Amino acid sequence: MKKNRIIAAHAGTGKTTLAKQFPERFTDFVAMPYKYHLSEKYTDDESESCKANLDNEMNMDWPGNYFDAILSELNNSDKMLLVPPDWRLLWIFEREEIPYMLCYPENTEEAKTAYRERYLSRGNTEQFLEIFINGWYNFMDSFTANSFARKIVLKPNQFLTDVVDELCIQKEKSHL
Repeated sequence: MKKNRIIAAHAGTGKTTLAKQFPERFTDFVAMPYKYHLSEKYTDDESESCKANLDNEMNMDWPGNYFDAILSELNNSDKMLLVPPDWRLLWIFEREEIPYMLCYPENTEEAKTAYRERYLSRGNTEQFLEIFINGWYNFMDSFTANSFARKIVLKPNQFLTDVVDELCIQKEKSHL
């Protein structure tokens, strides 16, 4: 279990794309079905328009239910899991001494602008932008201050697919 197979990656870094390009190595372990009580129309909806929707009813079992599902997946697969870096989830990983990698963009105005454009082009809502762009510096400061995780900091125009070798090397290092 101490393998470094969890990648907590910030919104817009390309978790879904990485998992689709390398399905034998990565699983995009989507959090929404665990975080919210979703209506039928959102159950199979992978669109960005339903993320950070304030109309979604929060699941009171979050993040414990998601953590339990992650542990189950780790026990049943050798793939690396791509998860969101929700602070509550990261806190549980640290409390349980479960290693993870933290991937996020550099804390620059250039990166913030690039991610805003990325969010808009993929169809994220104004509510999503309010959380992830207006809260940009809070997210980046908390990631920078994290002393538990191994980190990969992405340049403004980098995605996880651009650092796939580094992700896999980090996994291999944890086996030593």
